[in-house]
Formats: sequence, structure tokens, C-alpha cells
Amino acid sequence: MFWRPKTPGLFMLRLRVPNGVLNAEQLRAIGSIVARYGDSGSADITTRQNIQLRGVLLEDLPDILERLKAVGLNTIQSAFDNPRNVTGNPIAGIDPEEIVDTRPYTLELQNFLTSNGEGNPEFSNLPRKWNTAVAGSRDNFLLHNDIVFHPVERDGVMGFGVWIGGILSSQMNAYAIPLNAWVKPDEICRMTAAVLTLWRDNGERDKRPKGRFRLYLDSVGLETFRELVAERFGPLTPDPGSVFDATPRSHYGIHQQKQAELNYAGLHVPVGRLKAEDFQDLASLSEGYGSGDVRLTEDQNVIITGIPSGQLESFKSDPLLQKFPLEPSHLAAGTVSCTGNTYCSFALTNTKDQALAAAAELDQELHLPEEIKIHWTGCPNTCGQAYMGAIGLTGTKTRGESGMVEGYDITIGGSQGANPQVGELHRKGVPATEVRAALKEILIEQFGAKPKAA
Repeated sequence: MFWRPKTPGLFMLRLRVPNGVLNAEQLRAIGSIVARYGDSGSADITTRQNIQLRGVLLEDLPDILERLKAVGLNTIQSAFDNPRNVTGNPIAGIDPEEIVDTRPYTLELQNFLTSNGEGNPEFSNLPRKWNTAVAGSRDNFLLHNDIVFHPVERDGVMGFGVWIGGILSSQMNAYAIPLNAWVKPDEICRMTAAVLTLWRDNGERDKRPKGRFRLYLDSVGLETFRELVAERFGPLTPDPGSVFDATPRSHYGIHQQKQAELNYAGLHVPVGRLKAEDFQDLASLSEGYGSGDVRLTEDQNVIITGIPSGQLESFKSDPLLQKFPLEPSHLAAGTVSCTGNTYCSFALTNTKDQALAAAAELDQELHLPEEIKIHWTGCPNTCGQAYMGAIGLTGTKTRGESGMVEGYDITIGGSQGANPQVGELHRKGVPATEVRAALKEILIEQFGAKPKAA
């Protein structure tokens, strides 16, 4: 439960949704909670396949927690210096290209880190937050996490290579690196504990900005850290090495599942913002056409699963797909945004509104040959993962004609996949009123955009 100075008397509540999997009953429960707050209530899909509720009243908290518990959801250890939501493959279990189904592993890790949702004091007072992820295929989009398990076979046995030290922060931005350790599936919790407790016991606590795990790892050195992990875990088996595809797949549109005659549909939710009725409508859509499951993605969108091939034409004509389209424009498709200063006191800019406006205006002016990842974040804490975007915008204050105004530092070159890169600074302190023109220039000069005919 978060108190926000931007919304006095109203609170934010963050859920735990391992692997981003929700069912229709859970969607309706969340929607009913948001609905009680009218125009003050809303929810965001986060970049951790999670949901944040906004506009919550403190006196309603006991009832809300009971409602969530009744449908198998909780909020335990979802903020501050705790292990955050465990993420995975959003199409786990239905992915024709998956190596492993990540759902049981993300759930196992979540239960381990939170003592089955009751709260785990062993991991409740860390130097800073901790992010865990499990990959399920050759898509490589999770290396911003503190620990990542990538599936790889060794001597005929399927297991996981361990990657550590991903960080997006005000101090440093870097992807995880190989620990050169391979674990069997039943060892992922024990490996997580070995790495996590080393940092818990030895990480920086006096200087909070220096508390993140990667900064501790770099201070110790990878080889020394590997030896320390072995002291807690036992002898480490070398990682045979993961193979990644060039770029992660897009989930927009209709795709065949691994199950015959079933399909999944990726829908675009503009900047991840949902109102109460959206939860009810998505629940009805998932039950009416599919399995009743909805998946949340790290780029703040939703996936409907289990749609029979014979139902596809009817599904594609459903009115809800006008609001949440299957095939958004290339600009809208790649837009990711943090909450911004509408609700967050750390944010220096109104990211969501500015991101939506920029995408809409540039769509009228430019033709893009492909989807471009444009990530907006309101402050250097980079909840919007700006350094992962092909174009990243980080909120700042800059000098304008009438004094200090909202602005952005712009980075370019962030990517994921076989050769992941973090973005590098391109322009500093661009006033928010000039950002659209700056983006237009970058898109034309560096990403092949062409002006549309007048």
C-alpha cells in the first residue's frame, strides 16, 4: 500500500501476479475493486507483468485484501526492499517454440520468496528491491533482472543457465551476465537463495543509491562472487551456454498455439492503463472466445489464450478490439510508459499522456517500416525501462523560456535479443514541448521513417 503525495487520501496497491497469468474471475475481482472509486480509480499493467491499483482508500484495505485472497491473489512483499513480482514467458504453456513452461517455476519462486504469500522475513529487508525472472524460449528479453534462469540442456538433462546482475537505475544501466552456473529445475530456489542472501548479508545499506545488487556484484568481482555462491550452494556446474534468437517475437495479432486448432491473440493496451469496465470486458472476452486466461506482458499489453480456430473471425469483430487492437500502429505498438507525475511523486514528467500524444501525432506524420520500441520514464529510477528502448526518454527538469520546465534526456540504441544493448545518451534536457519534433527527427534519420504525403 503506497501513500502518494500527488493524490492525498488515495493510495496505490500493487498485486503479485506470477508470470502475468490472470483468470476471468480474478479480472472481475480487480475490476470490482477499481469500480468502487469511480473516476478516481484505475489500474496499470506494469513492466513486471503485474497490476497496480490506484485511488484506493485506506479504510477499504481489509475488505480488498479479502476479496483478492478469495480469488487467489495477494499483495505481500510487492514493494520497497523486497523481491518483486516473478516474471516469465507471457505465452508459457501455449508457445510453439517454448523450451520449458515457465509458469510452475515462476510460481515456485514466488511462493519461496514470500512463504506462500504469507510473507517471508528472510527476504523482507533487503538492501534494495530484487527482481527475478525465468525464461522459457530463445527469446531474450529478461536480462534486466537481478537473476534470470535461461533454459538450456546439459548432458541430456534440461535445466537452467544462471544470469545475474541486470540493473536499470539512476546509478547504472546494464544487462545480466552469466554466472557460469547451471542448475536443475529443482535447484532454482536454492540458487536464488544463495545469490540473494549473499547480497542481503553484504550489500550496501548506508548509501541507498549504491544498494542495488549489481553494484555489490561489481565491487566483489564475478569470479570471487562465483566462489562465494559455491560456498553456500555447493559445487557449481558450468553453464553450457544459452542460444538466443536475434530479436524477441512480437505477440500482437493472432498466433497459433502449440495445441492444435487453438490460438492466442495479443491486444494493445495503450500505455497499460485500464479502467474498471476494461477488466470486466476482458474477462468476458477471454471466457466468450478463449480459455478464460489473460496474460500480461512486460510491454504493458494483454494476451487472450485458447481461441478455437473456428471462432477467430467472430473474435476479430468483437467491439472491444476497437479499443484494444490486434494490430496497432508501429509507433503505438512499441510505446511503453511508467506512471508519470500524475500519480508518482518521483516522476518529473507526465509520461503517459505525453507518450500517447506523441505517438498519435507522429502516426499522422510518419510511416515507419517496423515497430520501434519507445520507452518513457519519468525519473532516473527508470520504471519505464528507458534504456531498453530503441529510443528512451527519461524525465528531467530543464530550462525553458519561462524558467524550469518538464523535459527529457533521450537515449537511442537499446535492444534485446542475441546482442542486447542498453541505450546511449543522444540528447540531454529536451523540453517536453520539443520532444515530438526531436522524436520525428530521430525516427527519420535513424529508423527509416518516411514523412506521409500531405
